[in-house]
Amino acid sequence: MYKVGIIGLGSIAARYAKPEDPYPYCHTGGIRYCESTELAAVADLSQERRDEFKQIWGSAFPEDSINYYESDIQMLDNEELDIIAVCVRGPHHYKVMMEVLKYDIKAIFLEKPAGCSLKEVDEMTKKAKEKCIPIVVSYSRHWAPHLLRLQELVKDGLVGEVQSVIGYCGGGVLSFAIHTTDLICQFAGYDPVSVTGFVRTSQGQVPEGYEPEPPVIGATIRYSSGVIGYHVGQHGKIGGFSVDVLGSEGTLKTGMYTGTVLQKDGEIVANSALDLPENASVFKVAYQQIADYLDGGPLPHCSEKDYMAVNEIGFAMIESSITGKNIDIPCQNRERLIYANG
Repeated sequence: MYKVGIIGLGSIAARYAKPEDPYPYCHTGGIRYCESTELAAVADLSQERRDEFKQIWGSAFPEDSINYYESDIQMLDNEELDIIAVCVRGPHHYKVMMEVLKYDIKAIFLEKPAGCSLKEVDEMTKKAKEKCIPIVVSYSRHWAPHLLRLQELVKDGLVGEVQSVIGYCGGGVLSFAIHTTDLICQFAGYDPVSVTGFVRTSQGQVPEGYEPEPPVIGATIRYSSGVIGYHVGQHGKIGGFSVDVLGSEGTLKTGMYTGTVLQKDGEIVANSALDLPENASVFKVAYQQIADYLDGGPLPHCSEKDYMAVNEIGFAMIESSITGKNIDIPCQNRERLIYANG
């Protein structure tokens, strides 16, 4: 069993689900359901958050099996942990990550946005590589079992040669819509070469040095494979976190919260022919991938190559909208600092 520590007890760590939920959408529930992980410690500056966590989740774990700390450093100094889940707000990711990377741990599960600038992402990634610690970024919907199955089927030719992938999701480019940016890459590939993006100007108040995070209007993403991705923002009534995969031999419509529709030769193919797996907590699946890697398996999804590609696309959307130019990847401006507070 791999021991996990959580830093930050906000919504995605524990508050989006409760122990009785069959498919809990939070780190705590995923760790609990994963057969290869155990929650050993949690840390949060707020006594109220720690008390709330203990009241709601404490009885779901063996008595006195979780240690509570008021800071990440206190937890890291006093525990021997294998996996750290960094669940603080986006503007704190860089500082917390650079502290975590001082310790001897085996893997980090980092909430999105990975960083508020590409420079931050570069530096934490470089430090992690030096210590051979994989970072997995939580584009959580990626691990829906049916999406993982469809990803493999598309890779094996389900719709022939993929030509275009259209993804739907509005909201902040880096802290919300980026789930769909990853979903586009899940079917188009993680080899983007350029982006033309359009975002809506945001006038929110942010700390000095930051720019407000803009919501996405739309973007065109070109991949080295020749696939074209289209990110559609807040237009029409199509639900978020969904994609249309257009191939040479058929089309696939799917998503986290939408049904799956495969069409070939003008006919809809029954889902029973796809052998889609049963539902499961996306966090359970993600933690199992991390544990499998630590047991000698392949890198988990959304590791370095993947999250770097997704972040390049997100920041390129913003850069393109501001400059009015198509942005080649990797982006040249690594220092634009966005207050991505997801």
